[in-house]
Amino acid sequence: MRRPLSPLLRKIPDLTTPARLALLAVLVAIVASAVSYADNMRWMHAALGDTDDATRLVMMRELLAGRGWWDQHWMRLQPPMGVWMHWSRLLDGGLAGLTLLFRLVLSPADAEYATRIVWPGLWIIPAAWATLVSAKALAVSTGRHDRAQPAVIAATVLLLLNVSLYASQFHSGRVDHHNAQIALTLVALAGALQPSHRRAWAVTAGIAGGVGLAIGLEALFFQALIAGSIALRFVLDPGARRFVRSYGFALVAATVIAQGIQTPPDRWLVSACDAIGLNLVAGVVAGIVVLLPGMALSRRRDSRFRALAVSLAGAAALGTYVGLDPHCLRGPFADVDPGIRAIWLDHVNEVANWSVLYQRDAGRAMTLAGAAVIGVVATLGLLWQPRRLMDGAWWTTALCLALGLGVGAMAARMTAYALWFEIPPLAVAAAVLAMRYESGLAGFAAIGAAVLLTPDGWGAMAQIGANQLASLQAARPATSAPVPAGKSTSKVAARPRPPRDYCLNASSYDVLARAPKGLTVSEIDLGPFVMAHTPSSSLSGPYHRLSWGIMAARSVLSARGDAAYARARSLGVTYVLECPVHHRNADRRGLAPDALQAQLDRSAAPAWLEPMTALNAPVVIYRVRPPAKTQ
Repeated sequence: MRRPLSPLLRKIPDLTTPARLALLAVLVAIVASAVSYADNMRWMHAALGDTDDATRLVMMRELLAGRGWWDQHWMRLQPPMGVWMHWSRLLDGGLAGLTLLFRLVLSPADAEYATRIVWPGLWIIPAAWATLVSAKALAVSTGRHDRAQPAVIAATVLLLLNVSLYASQFHSGRVDHHNAQIALTLVALAGALQPSHRRAWAVTAGIAGGVGLAIGLEALFFQALIAGSIALRFVLDPGARRFVRSYGFALVAATVIAQGIQTPPDRWLVSACDAIGLNLVAGVVAGIVVLLPGMALSRRRDSRFRALAVSLAGAAALGTYVGLDPHCLRGPFADVDPGIRAIWLDHVNEVANWSVLYQRDAGRAMTLAGAAVIGVVATLGLLWQPRRLMDGAWWTTALCLALGLGVGAMAARMTAYALWFEIPPLAVAAAVLAMRYESGLAGFAAIGAAVLLTPDGWGAMAQIGANQLASLQAARPATSAPVPAGKSTSKVAARPRPPRDYCLNASSYDVLARAPKGLTVSEIDLGPFVMAHTPSSSLSGPYHRLSWGIMAARSVLSARGDAAYARARSLGVTYVLECPVHHRNADRRGLAPDALQAQLDRSAAPAWLEPMTALNAPVVIYRVRPPAKTQ
């Protein structure tokens, strides 16, 4: 047998044991969290993050203040009707529990700040652990157990050096649900890659799948693919029925229990397309109910009969899910009012397709595309071997990566899944190259090459090119007037990160925080910060269940002259907020020059608005004057 690597690397203790894999994951989480905090601490005291982070913290604060666990009808958004928030209460409880723990030694404000730092790092641990486990499983499935150690080393290096893995969903201050969903999807995938005699992994995958679906349906496609790959085991090998059965029972139990814990009892029988509901729970149960008898009847029959049993189970699951709510065939935004797409949803970068993202941020789009191509090349290069063509672990990984690229091309935020999925095959590719060339230099070179071909490697090279281009442009004489500070030249402005976007800062709402509570109207993204920093309510917010409120706020901001005042009064609006730095945002498109929003952008507010702040404040706050009294 060939030596595993150079003498230097052979001195490293075995890192593939369960305990050491867990320790490596903790190490990755600590390093990544420290780097992230150093990069983000400049704004964390001043701001809460993006709109979703602010809203999540509001939900946590109210839970800690005594709001009922099942009281999820929020009246501070689009009053007087309010909105049923579809977000998982499980995360609210986790955040609240961690904050209470910190309150044992810290003040309430410092405890919340500590939670915002620690929470994302806690989710890095299962994400990194699952990635290392997957790298080990793929390395072993190549037929060389001695490749597991270098694959784990390569995966650890990739996890430590690729900041892009954590920049979007695992950075300090990120208390939204995306990091939890990514981590649980990776854990479910790691379980699906294990051999069939390891039934504990089937239970782990089932629990991760059920809890992940309860937190949100963003990863529904991945969880369905993982479930299908596990069921396919029984088709290829009747001896895998215990593994499949263990996964099925765990998935059903986790889904039903999580739904029962986080959903109010009076909504247990309500179906939904954007969150766990009756249709999803019933679909999962129906699939398992059909599969288990089919497995019992077909275990002594040929693979065609077993394939029929699995197909019927899949059809039962999908048919039940869609049958209870046919709208779900159109995805999680099936019930969104078409009217809010043109004024909001079509301009959200998170859900933009790749071509739109390229128009808005060509560098980021090309970096993601290049990294994705490298992941595909590495996976296909390793898969194209006779031994691996029939290996379920490799095909499951390849399909998850392909699916991640597909949905990422349709919604930019989903590329985060593909970037995580590609780490194990890249690590195995580095290990294979290192094992082929026994010198330590070649081994390190293979790992280094893998690093350069990951998102951060491509990003660094793209940044060098961008800097060179900027230098060339700076050397040319100016052909147009300079853009005022704080203004964006982009026709579709991407949402900047704090502290550059002072509209997100807590101090920008100090005046409103001291004012009597009332109803505010503003551009859509300011709603969560009104809730987080003031006692007032917001007519709109960046959430698709607020269709009425979004359209009502738009009717005020797009109205002209006295019509705007009449509309604001009819809705009971108390305050109007303006963020001058957003004057080029896409929501201004199509507005008449004398529309209220256009007037506010020019600092030419009508007389019926009384300014409460300076007109050059980050967020200009106006009070709606009462109608003049007639004699």
